[in-house]
Amino acid sequence: MGAPIRKEDSNQEKIAKLLPADLTAAFLSAKASLTTAYGDTASGYVFWTFIAMLALCPFYFLYVNKVENRIQIGFLSATFFVFALSIADKQFSAYLSSFWFLASSGIFVDVAAIVVPILWVFIVSRIFLEAFGSKVEHKR
Repeated sequence: MGAPIRKEDSNQEKIAKLLPADLTAAFLSAKASLTTAYGDTASGYVFWTFIAMLALCPFYFLYVNKVENRIQIGFLSATFFVFALSIADKQFSAYLSSFWFLASSGIFVDVAAIVVPILWVFIVSRIFLEAFGSKVEHKR
């Protein structure tokens, strides 16, 4: 969703506004298309599509979703990173493991893809709202 958080929003609405469902769905679609088109050799394409989308995140949240608070934009971008890791863990592992100095990164990516999204949604998002909730509220 990634919309501006308002003071009158319920906690569920605030949490939903910290989860960039639209951007995550776009990445999921891109990953599916790339793996269909390129099969086992898609990992590099998937990884660099993720990097491009991550680089565009702040602009997307600012100009499309009208989120003006930098803290919320940063959190939304980090959330996209977490979900993308979970969505494309096998492709990220394959691509990163192709570099000799990252050859053992595969198991780390696999474990992080399972554990981090769960912690992020159920713990980190709530802590973020408690710590920064009033700072990210849309003032208009």
